Amino acid sequence: MIIKVAQNILTASWYGALGLALLFGWAVREQRYLVAETGIGYWFGIVGGSMMLMLLIYPLRKRRPGWHFLGSIKFWFRLHMMFGVIGPTLVIFHSGFKLGSLNGRVAFFSMIIVALSGLVGRYLYRSIHHGLYGKKIRFEELYKADEDWVEKLPDADASAAELAAGVSEIESQITDRHTGINRSYRYYRSMRSNLKQLQKKVKNQVLTPETRQMMLKRIMGLQSICRFGIHEILFSYWHILHLPLFIMLIISASIHVVVVHFY
Repeated sequence: MIIKVAQNILTASWYGALGLALLFGWAVREQRYLVAETGIGYWFGIVGGSMMLMLLIYPLRKRRPGWHFLGSIKFWFRLHMMFGVIGPTLVIFHSGFKLGSLNGRVAFFSMIIVALSGLVGRYLYRSIHHGLYGKKIRFEELYKADEDWVEKLPDADASAAELAAGVSEIESQITDRHTGINRSYRYYRSMRSNLKQLQKKVKNQVLTPETRQMMLKRIMGLQSICRFGIHEILFSYWHILHLPLFIMLIISASIHVVVVHFY
């Protein structure tokens, strides 16, 4: 728990520092301390662009287990996360916070789109893993199988039995579907909506505190499965979208570099 809090503080500090740097750069943009054509501003563009080009190494290394000479996959993943933020930041400073030629604008906005897409991917990745650099969350960590939990309820009246039957029915559907191949974003959203309705009924029903707690705990576990399933599916969609966006960035940035240096 302490480690997780420390990681969150470190992440917030990291993004906070970058945000302050960008705000400062925006505030003094008219002084033109940095220009794209010469000096530090020029080299910010070179270094930032190189960092974004190096983002390709991580997916290549992940798909080539034999390329040990390049370093570990974990190392390149960490670098991928860092360069995906630092690279665009340096390029923004390189631009002087101003939009230039048409090809420069296309490259700039392509970079912004890819950077925002990367932040979305980062969020989705963390939601299905133990932190940014941890292992993927296992289904067994979210759901504790207990076929006899209904029989352990202190209440035995009709209202409690009806609610328990509703929870058990949804539980059976979600657990069977989650471990199969016929999963969908729409299905999980539908199940999550059903669980919210059932959760309200349990809270409003006259039950003993123990019974209510046991049912709500079961419902929360099923809600975690739905949330995990939704994030898994969204992350798979994100993978499909992010690659063509990144290829668009590489092409537009390459055209920008060629035009600037040769025309």
